[in-house]
Amino acid sequence: MGQDVSSGPLGIYLHIPFCLSRCGYCSFFSLPFSRSALAEYLNWLQLEIRLYQDEVADHQVDTLYLGGGTPSLLKGDEINSLCSGFPLIDGAEVTLEINPLQITEVYLKELGQTPVNRLSIGIQSLDDSELKYLGRRHRSAQIAGKIELCRKHGYSNLSLDLIYGLPGSRVSGLLETVQGYLELEPQHISAYLLTLDQGSPLLQESRLPEAPQFPDDDGLAEQYHALRQTLVQAGFEQYEISNFARPGFASRHNLKYWQSEPWIGFGASAAGWLPPLRYSNPADLQSYYRNVEEGIRCPDARECNQEEQQADFLMMGLRLTKGVSPSDYLKRFGCDLFGQKQDKINKLQELGMVETGEDFLRLSSSAMFVSNSVIGELL
Repeated sequence: MGQDVSSGPLGIYLHIPFCLSRCGYCSFFSLPFSRSALAEYLNWLQLEIRLYQDEVADHQVDTLYLGGGTPSLLKGDEINSLCSGFPLIDGAEVTLEINPLQITEVYLKELGQTPVNRLSIGIQSLDDSELKYLGRRHRSAQIAGKIELCRKHGYSNLSLDLIYGLPGSRVSGLLETVQGYLELEPQHISAYLLTLDQGSPLLQESRLPEAPQFPDDDGLAEQYHALRQTLVQAGFEQYEISNFARPGFASRHNLKYWQSEPWIGFGASAAGWLPPLRYSNPADLQSYYRNVEEGIRCPDARECNQEEQQADFLMMGLRLTKGVSPSDYLKRFGCDLFGQKQDKINKLQELGMVETGEDFLRLSSSAMFVSNSVIGELL
C-alpha cells in the first residue's frame, strides 16, 4: 500500500455508532440502537479488522479506544472479541467511552473481565437544567455514586467530559460545576466548548426567537480562562487546549492524534493515519459494509505530500501546551522550522500569540482560546 509507517507502537480506534437516544448537540455519525443491528455491525467490524492483519502484525498496539456513539452498549464478551484481534502490549491503555446510566454493578463486573482499564464518562455537566438542554438522561445527583462504583471495581483512570459555553451560562455557574468535578477526584477532564454543527438538532432550536442566547465571544473566552485557571490551580496539568490531567494520566491514545503518530480507525465513519496515507470510512452503514465485502482497505485514501504532512504536524502539535519541537520537525521532514516560518513566527510573537525557546514553538496562554486562527496564520 505504500505506507512509510515506522515500526513504533500503533493506536487503534473502534467506532460503535449506536445510541439509545441522540443528544441534541451531537453531529457524529450515530444510529438508533437495536441488539440485532449491533450484532450485524460487529460481524462486519471483525471482517474489517482482518483486512488489516498485515499492518497490525508489523506493530505492537499500545492504545485502543472504543468510541461512538455509545460503545458501552457492548457486552463484555463483545469487547473481548474485538480486542483479541490486536497484539496489545502489557500496560496498553484501553479506553471505553461510557454513558453514566450504564455504570452499574452488573456491567462493571462484566467489564472487569475485559482489557478496558480507562473509562471516559460522558457526564457533560453537573447542572440538571444544562443536562436537560443537552438531552442527557442522567441527573447530577447520580454521578458521585457512579464514580464510587467505578473505583470499587478497580477503575483508577477516570476521565470526565465537560461542556461549557451553553446558552445563558455564566462564569459563576461554570466554576460551580468545575468544583463539583474536582470533588469527584477524576484523573482527567476533557472540557469542550459547545459548538452546534450542521446536522445537530439543537442548531435549529437555537435559531428560534425565544431560544436563550449564547454568551458572546468575550464571555466564552472568560469561561475558558476561568476553567483553565481553576483546574491548573487544583493540580491538573493542561497538556492540550481542551484536556487536563493529573500527572501521568494524559490520554495516551489522543496524544497519537496530536503528535501525528499512526493509528488505524475501524468502523463506519472512522478515520485513520498510516503515513503517508490519510483515509476515512463512509458514514453510512451500507457503504461501509460494501467496502468491507469488497476487501477495500484505507477507503478514499489520500497520499499526503510533505507539505501537507508538515501542515498537519503543526496544526495538531500546536494544540499541545508543550507545542512542537523544531528538532523533531527537522528529523521528520529535513526542514528547519524556524527558518521556514520565521516571518510568521516573528509577527505572532510580537502579538503575544506564540512563544519560542531552544527547542519549542508553542501557543501562548492568551492564544489558546483563539488557537484555530493563530495556527491558521502559521500554515
